[in-house]
Amino acid sequence: MVFTIDTLCKKYNGKPVLSDVSFSVDKGDIVSLIGPSGVGKTTLLRILAGLEEQDSGNIAFETPPSKGNPVIMVFQDYLLFPSLTVFENTAFALKARKVPAAEITRRVNTILDFFHLSDKHNHYPVQLSAGQKQRVAIARAMVVNPAVLLLDEPFANLDRNLKLETAEFIRDTQKEFGITTVSVTHDLEEAFAMSDKIGIMLNGKLEQFDTPSALYNSPNSVEVAKFLGPVNVLTPELCNHLGLTESIIPEGRAYAIVRPEQLVLTKGTAARIMRVQFGGHYVKYSLSVMGTELTVYGFSAQFAEGDYVGISLG
Repeated sequence: MVFTIDTLCKKYNGKPVLSDVSFSVDKGDIVSLIGPSGVGKTTLLRILAGLEEQDSGNIAFETPPSKGNPVIMVFQDYLLFPSLTVFENTAFALKARKVPAAEITRRVNTILDFFHLSDKHNHYPVQLSAGQKQRVAIARAMVVNPAVLLLDEPFANLDRNLKLETAEFIRDTQKEFGITTVSVTHDLEEAFAMSDKIGIMLNGKLEQFDTPSALYNSPNSVEVAKFLGPVNVLTPELCNHLGLTESIIPEGRAYAIVRPEQLVLTKGTAARIMRVQFGGHYVKYSLSVMGTELTVYGFSAQFAEGDYVGISLG
């Protein structure tokens, strides 16, 4: 473990922002904290960075942060020095630590090459794209080999086409250098693409902390499931009506949570199609079953509005 957070709490003006947040991060992992605005994600990141203090609870680092073992935060707006070149921005923290000049040159050139920024080393921030600025900010943080790298909304200033590419780049970079990373983001697709673990934060609480696949396929609650995308909630009555085995309902729970892509339309009369929508790489079917609306994704529009169909598990 690089660090463990235990029952962390924080209030602003008497209003809880973080409530009993607990999780641990393993060395070399990349962890994403996702959730809607105002649930305390950035506050948690700032507490980890030492920029704010919790009201209660503990953060225990395996090796306490220090100048030689720092926790470094990359902010949403990057905070590059406008009067310094890419090379000078990246070298700034090493110069502040009085690293020998030859070592600075070697380390900065190495990381700029890895970040595909070597040809920009004499450029100033104003001459860079948003994606290039972001890479400079992350390179500047990583060149000092931090114990923990904190990323605040790394995709916020990027256009849609760059987001997934950037998520994959962050993961490749983080794995290459082995730097433990915690990222705060609103973007689910990118969080899934780059993370070893994801924490879902709702209303100031960490509702679930697990691998991306476990979160998506085995959510702890309907609230977590819905935050990650459309879901169908199947009661025992619905399962019986559709001819689905009740064994899909987890022990101790009164319902099953099933994703639209986990269901398949078949010939039958159990459900009526109310709407068919083309969604690009899938077709979305909205169905009425016993007064309940269910959603099923298919690969082709083989059924039409008004058709009666059956539903099975894919």
